[in-house]
Amino acid sequence: MTSDPRSIQVLIEDVRAQMDSDTATLLMLDETGKVLQPTASSGLGRRWRGATHVRLGTGFAGRIAAERRPILLDQVDELTVLNPILRDSGIRRLLGVPVFGARGLVGVLHVGSKGERRFGAPDAERLVELAADIGQRLTELSKDDDHLAALTLQRSLLPAAPPSIEGLDVAVRYLPAEGDLGGDWYDLFDLPGGRVGLVMGDVEGHGLRSAVVMGRLRSALRAYALEHEDPAEVLTRLDRKLYHFEPGITATVIYAVGEPPFDTLEVCTAGHPPPLMARDGRLEAEETYVPPGLILGVNPDVERVSHQLALEPRAVLVFYTDGLVERPGQTSTDPDRSSQRLDLVRRAIRSSQDAETICTHVVAAGLGDESVEDDVAVIALRRTT
Repeated sequence: MTSDPRSIQVLIEDVRAQMDSDTATLLMLDETGKVLQPTASSGLGRRWRGATHVRLGTGFAGRIAAERRPILLDQVDELTVLNPILRDSGIRRLLGVPVFGARGLVGVLHVGSKGERRFGAPDAERLVELAADIGQRLTELSKDDDHLAALTLQRSLLPAAPPSIEGLDVAVRYLPAEGDLGGDWYDLFDLPGGRVGLVMGDVEGHGLRSAVVMGRLRSALRAYALEHEDPAEVLTRLDRKLYHFEPGITATVIYAVGEPPFDTLEVCTAGHPPPLMARDGRLEAEETYVPPGLILGVNPDVERVSHQLALEPRAVLVFYTDGLVERPGQTSTDPDRSSQRLDLVRRAIRSSQDAETICTHVVAAGLGDESVEDDVAVIALRRTT
């Protein structure tokens, strides 16, 4: 279930005030019903947006969702809380409760204390009441709202839980521009012969049309990937489709294919930023070399070439869309801002970390406390062998 984050944020700020807590956070189930996504938070700045996605049954929030009951936590550490942003914020105690809507469980609401305050039974009862109010409000927000319906459709194409791939640790993030529709997307899927496909794309513009075109390109790329092993051939056909059926629209895409043991990836890009790679023992990630290609939608007859990218054991690849480091309206008088943000992102990637933690740190490094003015999508992929 998804809803309008601008409305939800007001609700969460009210929860924090009524509970007199240092933080308040809402996580909501994704479309699969198996993963909790951070949806709104108060007291953590804007860095919570890249927080860890939590599978049901794991970590603090995952336990609450799985057991459908309030849980009080008096010790916050790596064993009890998966989200490094919570651990690093100084939170010492947490109280969380499940949130139920018209169709059952929709998420988890929790509050935190940084001081000596301890939560007790009366606090749990009050938080349960507030969670019930939020569940009812979320149901009301979802009724007869075309914008929310479109957001739900868009996010259903971008599941928070990537497929389990033996030999790879994978995590993903997607942040829409201030709750608006956009054309950024990621995709991971199984292919015949044990191969795996990975996509990162960005359709120009915002609004319903960009989101619709994104959905069409995603489906078309999957279909072409089943018929053609070469990523360059897949993007060539995708380019022809976009140019013919969506005139005037352009998009950047990078498509990679690998197979166990994933020591190499075959990659082709159509104007999309190359992935960042962190090797085992290196202090920061480096920009990989992938031959640049023309963006989609300009010249469908252009020749495209695939490139083989070596992936060492325990190496990390991070694919991203430009909203992570670039800002709309950035002028030529300040050309170094994107480069500075990219440097921060490179330094945030560590091959020793798991993919979820890498995603969290990458989003925090790229966005900081700035508002999300453009869509942001991230895939962190770590070779585990």
